Amino acid sequence: MPTRVHKENASASPLVSLILLDWSVRERFHAFDWLARQDVPREQFETIWIELYDRVVPVAMDKADVVITCDQKGLYEKHAAYNVGLLHAKGQLVTVCDSDAVFPPDFISSILRSFGLAQSSEARPLVLMHHEKRTPHTYPDGLSDLADLARHPWEPIRPNLGACMTVRRADAIRFGGFDEHPSFRGYLCGPYDLGWRLVNAGIPEVWHDETVTLWHFNHPDPVSSFSQPFSMERWSQVSYPHVDHWALMAVEAFSTGRQLPLKESPQVFKLRMSLRQIGTEFEKKYAWLTGPSGFSKWQKFKLHVRLKLEPLILIRYFLVMHFLIVLKRVIGEKRYGRLRAWWHSG
Repeated sequence: MPTRVHKENASASPLVSLILLDWSVRERFHAFDWLARQDVPREQFETIWIELYDRVVPVAMDKADVVITCDQKGLYEKHAAYNVGLLHAKGQLVTVCDSDAVFPPDFISSILRSFGLAQSSEARPLVLMHHEKRTPHTYPDGLSDLADLARHPWEPIRPNLGACMTVRRADAIRFGGFDEHPSFRGYLCGPYDLGWRLVNAGIPEVWHDETVTLWHFNHPDPVSSFSQPFSMERWSQVSYPHVDHWALMAVEAFSTGRQLPLKESPQVFKLRMSLRQIGTEFEKKYAWLTGPSGFSKWQKFKLHVRLKLEPLILIRYFLVMHFLIVLKRVIGEKRYGRLRAWWHSG
């Protein structure tokens, strides 16, 4: 997937990297304004704006720290874009969330507390899922105070797996990043696939405090309108069967205990493998013997043939050894030694 970096701050060293996606659909960019009001120093987090197609938004160029376009074709692939963000992220923590949400002022600081970064320089392993409230109202002009949110009706909070999640960047890479399997193309996808695989690996999942929930207004012309049971347009963006509207392969991974993606980003794979700590030079031969696809069918065939021939190889070895013993007795030890030295010198 060809990507183009339009803006990047090479000197940044944030604690949290927020990945915000657009697939040429965002009509408002108020998330930047709410993130600008966080109660932590601005250098503690970065915003990575990723456009899945090729639209470059001036407000993103002005307010985001990193702007990347992916030049995707056809039905969008969010997981591939998540991996682009993961690879460019500089923070210890990576947050994937709606790019048009309203963020409370303590959103970033609450993440830092949850991962122990308020007391330590190293984040603890955690899958932090963030709540998000939704309303049928569209975003009002002039909204600048969280207190004004009370003027709008909000659905009761319920687990929204696709909305927002924070994990350690190191954990995301260690377990293969976001799955780029074709089943995740289109509408049914989200960070929960990676989150569930991290849970399978023994990393605890915690749902964030509801007092720091995100707030999400409805879109003027949404693919799926508020509480609408079915949308033909949304259905056209579903590329694979689902389980209760959660991606089938994500549910299968969670249920079977799988920890790695079905299709790993080549760049994430290369980074993940390079971070391994191998104890001896001898072992490195086997650490890089194949690529991510493993042994080819031809290689496996040759190894199977070799296995079948091992008894013949062993018989040949004993015949040669017996011949050398007899030869040594016939010509004498000195002549045998000179003959042996001559043989190996060639």
